[in-house]
Amino acid sequence: MFNVKALWQNFKDSGLIQKLKRWKKILLFAPLLLVILSGALWYRAMSAPVKPEEKGSVFFDLEKGMTAKVVAKNLESRGLIRNSLAFNIYVKVNGLDTEFKSGIYELSPAMSLHDIVRKLVRGDVVVEKVTIPEGITIEKIAEIFEARKLTTKEEFLKSAVASNFKDKYPFLKMLPQGATLEGFLYPDTYYLSKNKPASYYVDSMLKRFYDVYYNSAEFLERERDLGLNTYQVITLASIIEKEAKLNTEKPIIAAVFLNRLKKGIPLQSCATVEYALKEHKEVLTLEDLKIQSPYNTYINAGLPPGPISAPGIESIKAVLNPASVDYLYFVANGDGTHTFSRTYEEHLKAKSKSSLAR
Repeated sequence: MFNVKALWQNFKDSGLIQKLKRWKKILLFAPLLLVILSGALWYRAMSAPVKPEEKGSVFFDLEKGMTAKVVAKNLESRGLIRNSLAFNIYVKVNGLDTEFKSGIYELSPAMSLHDIVRKLVRGDVVVEKVTIPEGITIEKIAEIFEARKLTTKEEFLKSAVASNFKDKYPFLKMLPQGATLEGFLYPDTYYLSKNKPASYYVDSMLKRFYDVYYNSAEFLERERDLGLNTYQVITLASIIEKEAKLNTEKPIIAAVFLNRLKKGIPLQSCATVEYALKEHKEVLTLEDLKIQSPYNTYINAGLPPGPISAPGIESIKAVLNPASVDYLYFVANGDGTHTFSRTYEEHLKAKSKSSLAR
C-alpha cells in the first residue's frame, strides 16, 4: 500500500522544501531584476556614440543659463547623442546638471555621451561667444573680454588705439593723434577663437564696423550731404545712443543736436558730462555741469573730442537721416520719452512738468 505519510516525511527530509522556498524568493524578484538589467542595457546603448565611424565635427552653442534638459534636447536634435533622457539621467545622478560652461564647443557624433558631458563640464570651448551691447564704453568692452578670459583689460586697451590700425583702415587717419577706438568697436555678437592676441579681438570688432558702415553707399552719400565726416557722425551717434531710449525718437534728437551745431549753440548733453565724470547719474548737479573737460558740452560748443560710447546701427542711421524738425531743446519725461521744444520758453515749461529736468 502506498504510504503517503512516509513519502511526505522523506520529501521534507530531503531539503527540497527549503530549496523551493529560496527559488520562490528569486522568482518573486525576477521581474525587478529583469527591469534593472533591461534598463542597464538600454542606458549602455543610449550612451554609445551615434556614429562611431564619423570623422567630422560640428559646433554646438551652449548659451548661458541653458538648462540641462534644453542642452539634452538640442544635442539630440543635432544628432550628437542618441537619447536626451539618458543624458539627463547621467548628469542628474552625477550632480553635473548645473555644471555646464557656456560657449561654442566642437563636438562629434563619434563621441560617447560621457565624453560630451565631460567637455561641457570642463568648458573645453573652441570658440567664445562674446556679446557687446550698444552704448557701452571701450573700457567696459575691455572688461567683458577680460571676464571671458580672452585677454586682459590692460592689453585690450593698449591695442585699441587708432594708430595701430590706420594702415589697414584708412578712415582712421581722420582721428586725432593718440585717439582710441572708442565708438568704432561695433556692438554685436561675435564668435571668436581663444588664445589670440588682444589685437585679434580689436580688429574683429573694427572690421565689423568697417563692413557695416563703409559697405553702405547710402551712408557715405548722406555724410557728404550733411557735410560731416565719419568721425563726426560716430561721435554724434554715440551721444544719441546714450540720450535716447526709443528708436523712434533718435532721428528727432539727432535733429536737435544738428540744429544746435548749425546755430553754434552748445549741445548741453548730460551724457557727455557723465562720460567726463566717468559715472552715470540720474540727475547732474550744477557742480557736475562745471567740470573742466573737453567732453563737457555745457561749457564747450561743438562736438566733444570723440565718441563717448559704441553706437548701434539705429543711432548711426538717425544722424545720417535726422528728422525734419526745428527743435532746439528736449527734456526727459521719466518714462523713456522726451518733450521737444523750439524755444527756450517752451523748454522751461516742459522742464517744470518733468520729474527729470535737464
